[in-house]
Amino acid sequence: MADTEITFTSGDVTVHGSLRIPDGVDGPVPAALLLAGSGPTDRNGDSAVMPGPIGTLRFLADLLADAGVASLRYDKLGSGKTGLGPYDVDDVAGLGFSVFVDAAADALRNLAAQPDIDENRLMVIGHSEGALVAMTLAVREGSPRLVGLGLLEPLAVRLLDLLTRQITGQVDAAVAAGQLPLELADELRTGLTGAVESLRTDGTVADDLPEPLRLAGLVSVNAKALAEEDALDPRALAAELPAGLPVLTSCSIRDIQVDCGDVDALDAALAAATVTPVRMTTANHVLKEIGERPSTGADYIEDLPFSTEFRTGFVNWLATLPR
Repeated sequence: MADTEITFTSGDVTVHGSLRIPDGVDGPVPAALLLAGSGPTDRNGDSAVMPGPIGTLRFLADLLADAGVASLRYDKLGSGKTGLGPYDVDDVAGLGFSVFVDAAADALRNLAAQPDIDENRLMVIGHSEGALVAMTLAVREGSPRLVGLGLLEPLAVRLLDLLTRQITGQVDAAVAAGQLPLELADELRTGLTGAVESLRTDGTVADDLPEPLRLAGLVSVNAKALAEEDALDPRALAAELPAGLPVLTSCSIRDIQVDCGDVDALDAALAAATVTPVRMTTANHVLKEIGERPSTGADYIEDLPFSTEFRTGFVNWLATLPR
């Protein structure tokens, strides 16, 4: 099952990707658009900020092909062959999150137009931040109708709420360990509250933001993207999904980036959809098997098998979709 290199245009960017058509399948086939997580992540799910391969999206393409489902995955702006396109680094930082949503919408239209694809049997499968984009496409006016939606280790709360929780937890842990003076911790908490309020009010953050918050990603150069992404509330989007739409959600107790309680709450918001939850015990955030050990993030690039728990749940879900 070889990949075919394709390109499509999104705004001023030529996006590079891989189309995979299953072998031995006659006639137009169902197809899935695969959407990567945050940052400069390429078509395989590999990140430019990590020193080794991850492969999550390539793994999903393999599972889909084995099930007779075609797929399209692509290099996000800032990664792989797509690179920065016509932009420089400063330009990209000022483009905002909508550029990535628009690229996904253009990718879905490109997939629907492929000659071997059944445009009436399309699905979108997003990993991590990609799940937020997937839900946005599912409710976006003019998007092709979907027969399935995969939300894998999804961003299940508003982005700034998640960042607030993560940063506050790190500050509290540092204080408890005697690594951070209480006075500085209070300054960081106050700065964080102000930054979130400013981002949600006018899409900016103060120039004098404490350095630890800048290192955590709350920097002015990323303010537009942060504000735009935070404005997309996963639970509100979930409530807008078409009635009866088959949706798979997954999470793992070993995932250090996504809390299963948040995903359970997302499931509850998917009241009109038909939800299949996959809950795992030995997978990390990128769906690799790590057993009983805690994930540190460094395990993302280890040469590990992908989760059997996920594989079983995902394949079983695919079998329930229109064929």
